[in-house]
Amino acid sequence: VQLASPPRSPLDQHAPQRGAGARSGDSAMAGFGGGMPGGMPGGMGGLEGLLGGLMGGGGGLDGIWDNPMIGNIAFHPSQVEPTHLGATTGPIRDGTFDVSGGDKVSYRFYVPSDTAALKAVVYFFHGNAEVCTAMDDVADMLHCQGAALLSIDYRGYSWGTGTPSLPKLCGDAEFCFMQSHALLNAAGCGSARKVVHGRSIGATCAVHLASKFGGKIHGLIIDSGLMSIKGLPMVQMMGPMLFAQQPGMFQMLQEPFDTLGKLASVSCPTLIMHGDKDEIVPYAQATQCHERCAAPDKKLQSWPGAGHNNVSVMYGDGWKQEIQTLLEQAVAFSCDFPAGALVEAHSLSTAALNGAQGRVLGPQGAERIRVQLPDGEKALKPANLKIIVEQGVEDFPVGAEVEAHSLSVAELNGVRGKVMGIAGTDRVRVEFPAPHGEKALKPANLKMITTL
Repeated sequence: VQLASPPRSPLDQHAPQRGAGARSGDSAMAGFGGGMPGGMPGGMGGLEGLLGGLMGGGGGLDGIWDNPMIGNIAFHPSQVEPTHLGATTGPIRDGTFDVSGGDKVSYRFYVPSDTAALKAVVYFFHGNAEVCTAMDDVADMLHCQGAALLSIDYRGYSWGTGTPSLPKLCGDAEFCFMQSHALLNAAGCGSARKVVHGRSIGATCAVHLASKFGGKIHGLIIDSGLMSIKGLPMVQMMGPMLFAQQPGMFQMLQEPFDTLGKLASVSCPTLIMHGDKDEIVPYAQATQCHERCAAPDKKLQSWPGAGHNNVSVMYGDGWKQEIQTLLEQAVAFSCDFPAGALVEAHSLSTAALNGAQGRVLGPQGAERIRVQLPDGEKALKPANLKIIVEQGVEDFPVGAEVEAHSLSVAELNGVRGKVMGIAGTDRVRVEFPAPHGEKALKPANLKMITTL
């Protein structure tokens, strides 16, 4: 099984200053063209060896995606030394975000000189052979459009730690997004609109964030985006060969991301760009993306004759114009009922539904909202819904005093403590007096007493 993502981004191809350690196209393409990856011998012997290694891993069939052999094929990390590590001022600020297991993901934050005029922050997730530092020219372009750029790596890239992993990719993006709020606030752009931009494999992260944080994401850009690993030409060719003795297993193998499924929860303006001669991620994946995306305001921009890595060479000005238009749409966008929000139905002719609460699943066209209610999914008009306000982990800043309540551990109810930070993506770390110590609690079980 081979995952093909760009050896060299179209962003990199015209960059006047590429980050140190940026990979050349030929080295990243090893294993996608004439031979097996990692020096593995070709022919059926090599395939059988690969299959044996995969099936020998843990986690059953779906555990294949977390096998180190797959990781070595899917990712091509480069190590780059930071030049502005820990900087809190200036146009470039390097740092890391904490992810599960104690690993760190590196980032580079490009901040325009006039943050007061800043309208948006673009979160960029790059291809599998790129690094977060090779974005100087794109940052300049975005600055001219009133946007900052937060370029985020994957585990093991640049100065980050750990090993990149397909199953951890989207969860890591969540960790990075949650921790980015403090970074943006410190830079004076915490209130700016947030746009997620995913290039190739990075589209999996961008779509995940847009579907999971619909109330905080205002625009989505899918740039030569990967929607299905099993739909890649090399995987379709090798899959049946790997599972020749058990052909049904390849069909049973689940996608590691379900990116196409998540598009049903996206409501923000969405731009999908793809070369119609893309030799790595077929153009058909872009059309599938456009069809599945629930956003009322969406556009599929095809680049005739362009492949996976030469869009900007052929259509540089058009690529920039499309992004500028999307940023303008993001600035104007608002969503009263984002996916995941808790809502209550009211004023319906079906009296039994009035007062029922459920979670928003996503938009249905421009006039209705899909809601999962206790008796099933319904498509309701916004006028028949009201938001039930809930607090999130970001509503509890470090140092704030909070009080615990409604916990099954009764002796902790009513006890006050100090917020220490975020645990995962949905809990708050609180230091309580002895003998309780530090606990990781849900926002629903905390009441704000004082803040800094």
